[in-house]
Amino acid sequence: MGFFTKKAHGVVLIDVNTSSVGGAYMVHQKDTAPVLCYSARIPLEARTDESTDDALLRALDILGHQLSTQGAAQLFRETGSGHIKMLVASVSAPWQESSVRTVSIVEKFSFVFTRALMEKAARAAMPAPGRIVADTSVISTTLNGYKMDKPWGKRAERADLTVLTSTVDKAILSRIRSSLRGAFHSHPIEYTAFAPVAFAVVSNLYPHQKDFIAIDIGGSNTNAILVKDGVINGVQTTAQGLEDLLRAGRGAARHTSQGDVTVTDTSFGPRVAEAEQQWLAKLRELFALLAAEHPLPRAVFLLADASARDYLKNLIDQSSLRTLWLSDDPLSVIPLSPEHTAARVRTRGLAEADVHLAFLALYYEYTLAKD
Repeated sequence: MGFFTKKAHGVVLIDVNTSSVGGAYMVHQKDTAPVLCYSARIPLEARTDESTDDALLRALDILGHQLSTQGAAQLFRETGSGHIKMLVASVSAPWQESSVRTVSIVEKFSFVFTRALMEKAARAAMPAPGRIVADTSVISTTLNGYKMDKPWGKRAERADLTVLTSTVDKAILSRIRSSLRGAFHSHPIEYTAFAPVAFAVVSNLYPHQKDFIAIDIGGSNTNAILVKDGVINGVQTTAQGLEDLLRAGRGAARHTSQGDVTVTDTSFGPRVAEAEQQWLAKLRELFALLAAEHPLPRAVFLLADASARDYLKNLIDQSSLRTLWLSDDPLSVIPLSPEHTAARVRTRGLAEADVHLAFLALYYEYTLAKD
């Protein structure tokens, strides 16, 4: 048994994106940093004639089996108990979509602002047909024009709520839920997405950084949020990811054999450069959408696979994207790695450093943990 009290409990973290599915057992104990004691990540590799959805579910089934066998045993060794309080599953685009909206409550006479009133206003919007709400968060509350961190019980004639909503394709969510239920049975599942996770975690890691962009570059999609004055002002996604660059690089590197001589494609450099420019053009469109209503902040937090993190930072640093900021000053592109969360999320046992799973662990601590 490890160093945890009887009040400690386990949480299963699931990260679903277009390049892989990751999972971890986290141990939560009040007033201590969360501990990842087991983790695994399964790449998303579609077989011939297999859809991306089917590849996702196959990888998720493999992950669930590893977590419920090897991971559960490790949790027991660490805590002396296999108790799991809940699952927290983050689902990425293209299966998930996030949006920000403002909800206003205006009355002729003053009213008392309550949590029940807030929750009723936040859930007023209905999702599009074929989609289901996975997560709804009120990320800012203004009463009579004044932003309030603790608005409960205060009187006002007007309340303005900034609401972040994430919806998931109903069919794929049903299949994800079925896969997770096969491994974890009756445990409650809390679904979330990149936007609420990145907002909560980056805001807490960098409390003095009120204006920033957080961007997550996955296999075939890129997600971004814009935060202004500590509030999300924009959420965007583009169907362009790291795999587009890798595919172009593989294509440019092909060579042929002529007799005993290997002939390498001499256009490798220009073709890779062309692929990079096409990828950056898509990224520019994403940033342009964020910049449509608000000036872009210069701090950019970058989430990506460890193997590509520095490459993507350099690519963004050296590109013409800077013209969107209407300034010659350099951007502050900060690649987020496990080192940035190491002081707040510990790993031990059979867990490996994984920034996406560390973000989920902190998201649970900041928004869901109730001791």
